Amino acid sequence: MKANIQLFVLYAISVLFISCVSKPIPIPGDRQNTINSIYSEYLNIADIYFSLEKYDKAEIYYNYCLENKDLYWNAYYKLARTYAIEKKWSESEKMFNTLLKKDSSNNTFKSSLAYIYAMRNQSTKAIEIYKELIENQKDNPDYLVNLISIYISEKDYTQAELYYNQLLETFPDNKNITSIKNLLEEQK
Repeated sequence: MKANIQLFVLYAISVLFISCVSKPIPIPGDRQNTINSIYSEYLNIADIYFSLEKYDKAEIYYNYCLENKDLYWNAYYKLARTYAIEKKWSESEKMFNTLLKKDSSNNTFKSSLAYIYAMRNQSTKAIEIYKELIENQKDNPDYLVNLISIYISEKDYTQAELYYNQLLETFPDNKNITSIKNLLEEQK
């Protein structure tokens, strides 16, 4: 009888041990790691769609990522950029203004906003931002090129030539010099 009780106890312990091994014991925080991993995959999927120029699909996945506080601002910026490429100017402008409130010295955000203003025919605002960018970041010829382009589109050839000369003097090897020169000569 004693042997039967010992066998029963041994059997019960082994069943208990086997059942514990077969069922995973939840680890605190593991669920959150899984959720974060899923959102990271959403961000990767969105980035891939963006690189494939499937902006409507990228937009969907960037929006999913906005639900994750760790990825929120990264996804927010990428979504704003996606809206700009999709020519959803209003949404993109609003988002870049929000980003600038968060980081007012970010030149990428400023440049993006200037581009949006230029595309929305708000040249005065775009010119103001590009001039600020040129002043603050003298080693970037792209701001000068964009400013010259706006002046040409506005038919303000005097200002366009002024900044063209600055581009020529500061960045004589810039790839845009010839095309800008040709545009200005066509207008004369």
